[in-house]
Amino acid sequence: MKVGELYIGKSWSAFGSSPALYLGEDIIERSDGRKIINYAFWVDGKRVLADRSLISYLEPLTSS
Repeated sequence: MKVGELYIGKSWSAFGSSPALYLGEDIIERSDGRKIINYAFWVDGKRVLADRSLISYLEPLTSS
């Protein structure tokens, strides 16, 4: 995934049919030192976080 690319859900998606602009990784470091990697998107005027399970349901709208 590349920052600035548009994505859309190819079947079920938490984003519905709205295009989602990929903003990059959003890493949370827990108090025990474990890092949790989420992915930030801009959807319908809101910043939305997704975990890796959603990524397989997205396909790029823009070509690189």
